[in-house]
Amino acid sequence: MADVTCVRCGATRQGAGRVLPGSIGDEIEQRVCAQCWSEWLAQQIRVINHYGLRPALREDREKLYDFTRD
Repeated sequence: MADVTCVRCGATRQGAGRVLPGSIGDEIEQRVCAQCWSEWLAQQIRVINHYGLRPALREDREKLYDFTRD
């Protein structure tokens, strides 16, 4: 994986790679480091539980993608 300058932490590190399909996957691959992506995966569980999201449902998955972009 290529190095990226991460939009979250500002460091230049190894990129997260292709972690999701579609345009959001492109954004992450080009703009997020592997360390910050790993931290997001842990946070994502808390977001899912807090908001009662069901990632199997398209609507809830889109909400989760919105949180991912933020």
